[in-house]
Amino acid sequence: MSPSPKSSGTLLNRMSSTTSTPTGFLSSPRRQRWLMWISGAVLVVGVAVFLGVILSRGSSQPAAGGNLATVASSGPSSTKSTKSQSVPPSADAFKVARTFVETAVLRKNLDVSYRLVGPDLKGGMSLAQWRKGSIPVQPYPAINAKTAKFTVLTSSKSELRLVVGPLVARKGSGIRPLAFYLNVERLGGRWLVNYFLPDYHPGSKSNPYSN
Repeated sequence: MSPSPKSSGTLLNRMSSTTSTPTGFLSSPRRQRWLMWISGAVLVVGVAVFLGVILSRGSSQPAAGGNLATVASSGPSSTKSTKSQSVPPSADAFKVARTFVETAVLRKNLDVSYRLVGPDLKGGMSLAQWRKGSIPVQPYPAINAKTAKFTVLTSSKSELRLVVGPLVARKGSGIRPLAFYLNVERLGGRWLVNYFLPDYHPGSKSNPYSN
């Protein structure tokens, strides 16, 4: 028995409405906006999760050349720790500083002063070059080289920092009194002068020989 034309038409209408349902859903502007917002939210969440995974992996990597325990527990070097420990000034360091002023600063007995100077102040000069007197130590014709006051700034087992003077020149020489910063360092088991510069103040002349 064949279906009637009316039944066939009803069946086709149902099939048509069923297949066209998705198109009808998307045809609504309001529903299209909803779908767009949902898609955007999913994308944002996905990117956030991806970045979170990458960053967490990167922060968990140990530092190059060591492990986390080593990096976290590393502290100041032993040299810096030793320098920060204040101790009474060394009598030997004082003696080296005094002899340096009496020789290198006065330009006397330069062979002796050469043995009292560290590498920073010596600047790679040979003894023959040092003997000529053109050395990186500012000269000063002090009449009080043997008695000039030494003021201790810091004192440790490896370094003594002093203010020397002021040194005073002979009266009538036209040379003004001048103090100096002097560092004596423990290098290779010996006390050596490794820093010597005048204590200039703003507005003062850099050359004590000028009036």
